[in-house]
Amino acid sequence: MLGSVTNLDQRLLCRRCVGCGYDGALLRGGLAECCARCGCDLRQRPARSYAEMEGLIGEDAAREASPAFGPNRERQSNDLREALIHRWLAFLFGSMILIFAILCLSNAALSAV
Repeated sequence: MLGSVTNLDQRLLCRRCVGCGYDGALLRGGLAECCARCGCDLRQRPARSYAEMEGLIGEDAAREASPAFGPNRERQSNDLREALIHRWLAFLFGSMILIFAILCLSNAALSAV
């Protein structure tokens, strides 16, 4: 069974509290000492992914594939950076259209007088 696993869905690699299933940002970074939802001590019972609990992958492979570690984190930061740039470009484009519309309307109003 383990030999036939070639690709896992990212949802299976998301680390969750073993007590309540919380998968918030504190658990993804691995910085929390206790669960924000249930207060489970994460030093005694560390957050684990579904794939780790079922034995589909080892702990080392889970750390490499987890979004909080490795190259996936760099890709996510690049995606966020691109999204931020796209938002700013959309904002600037909308602002330019608004300024152009104001100029056209004020020109029409001044030429009518």
